Amino acid sequence: MKKRALTIAVILIVVLAGFGILKLFPSYASTIKSNWDISLPIKAVLTETYEKDSGASFHGDGVRYHVFSYKYEDYIDLMFAWTPNEHKTNFYPTTREAAEAWLDEIDVPDEERPDYEKCCSWSKSQDDNSEIIIFWDNELNKIFIVENFI
Repeated sequence: MKKRALTIAVILIVVLAGFGILKLFPSYASTIKSNWDISLPIKAVLTETYEKDSGASFHGDGVRYHVFSYKYEDYIDLMFAWTPNEHKTNFYPTTREAAEAWLDEIDVPDEERPDYEKCCSWSKSQDDNSEIIIFWDNELNKIFIVENFI
């Protein structure tokens, strides 16, 4: 009887710990890690506030957009060599133009988009020309992640 109670207690602890750990990680963290080799800083205490994408596709192509608020800025600051200047992407003259085109494609309302004038950014592309742009608004304590998969 004691073994059974102990087994149930251990299982319960493991399950509860699992839920606690999952709550620390934004649901999108593992996806962004596997697609881009980017680790979202869990110590920043990220909370997803908005998400939209172009829907499921056979090849996995399309646009994905996620907005996160955060509690601790230091961890966001250390993520990348953020740049306050616009820079060229694979298909657009600026990160802003690329993001706007992709967000238009999935009908993201203006109030959910970054205020580009207040943001720093960072971007990366893959061999297939898929791209990710991350905008950081440190006044609003938000990061905006826009991905375009080709």
